[in-house]
Formats: sequence, structure tokens, C-alpha cells
Amino acid sequence: MVSGVKIKIVKMMLESNGYVAMDITGHVSSIAKTHLLSNGFIHVFTPERGCSIVLIEYEPELLADLEEFLKRIGCIDAELCDAVVGKGSIVPVVNGLLFTGQFKKIVFIDTSKTIGEKTVVLTLEGIFKEH
Repeated sequence: MVSGVKIKIVKMMLESNGYVAMDITGHVSSIAKTHLLSNGFIHVFTPERGCSIVLIEYEPELLADLEEFLKRIGCIDAELCDAVVGKGSIVPVVNGLLFTGQFKKIVFIDTSKTIGEKTVVLTLEGIFKEH
């Protein structure tokens, strides 16, 4: 049985070494499946200082290019990264699957240089299957 549009908010914690790019696509997909989101979208957001969420190909050379770009514009060590790169991304969910596009991954970028747990908030909005 399928009901109307609903919203669910889920908080996810990640362990970070303070300077990392992590593919979190699998975690986000798992949460969508656990909450039975059939069709809608997920807004993936981090409130953490010096951290961002992006959709990008999770490929070492491309990540190195992103790091070089951030250094070149001078935001690798500043909060400016939050504004330049972005704090969140929206991913459509179609028939229970994330629709990120070919080769794209949801990537958590941490340039804070602070080791520890980091928060990611997922807002799931759409049609959820009933149990």
C-alpha cells in the first residue's frame, strides 16, 4: 500500500580523520531503503564547519583535481569552502533507487582538519511504502 507524500529526517554520524573525501552513497541508499522511500528525493546536508556534500565521480584523479582547485582558489583551509563547495545536495529517488546519474556518487568532503564524528542530516521527502 502507498500513501501520500511524507517527510522523514534522519541523522547519520560519520567518523572522519579531519581531511578526507568519503563516498557515502551506500549509506544514503541504505537509509532510503530502510525507510521505504519509493519515489521522492533526499536532501543530504552537513552542518559541520569545514565540511561539504557534493555529487561527483568518486575517482582518485578527479578528487585530486578538486583538491587542487580548492587550493588554487584559497579555500582549502578556510570556511570559504562551505560556501564555494556547498553544504548539501539533493538526490532524486525513483522506484526506491537513488538517481545520481552515471558514475556520480554522494561524497562527504571534510577539510576541517578536526578528527572525530561528523553529522550528516538526511531529509527524505516523497512517497513511502507501507510495511
